[in-house]
Amino acid sequence: MPDNLPTAFARRVAERDNPPPPPPLSMEPAAVQARIEDWLLKTYKVRDKRGRLRLRLMLLALMQYPERTTAELAEAASLPARAAARVAVRLGELDLTTWEYRSLYRYWRLTPAAEDALLLVVAGPQGAVG
Repeated sequence: MPDNLPTAFARRVAERDNPPPPPPLSMEPAAVQARIEDWLLKTYKVRDKRGRLRLRLMLLALMQYPERTTAELAEAASLPARAAARVAVRLGELDLTTWEYRSLYRYWRLTPAAEDALLLVVAGPQGAVG
């Protein structure tokens, strides 16, 4: 039995006011990397495209390896050593990384706040890791 006019109209108005949920976030590497770059642009106003690329590469390396020296990060991020050192310092200036000396080497790691923020960026607000 078809709905009467008031019921059909009420359903249409309710659907208009409650749009469908957005599609799930893509977990493809390119989509994740694009979200990280967008986050760097919007949150930290990193306007330089090459700078965002290098920051993204270093953040991805730190997400995969919780604690690394600058040389190890350079290798993991496929960056030259001097560029990796500059990027690591820049991430520290943005309060995304912290470091400590052990023996002769400086070990870098993400701050807890950066880890929390990157988890939201990468997995989405619902934590859609899967």
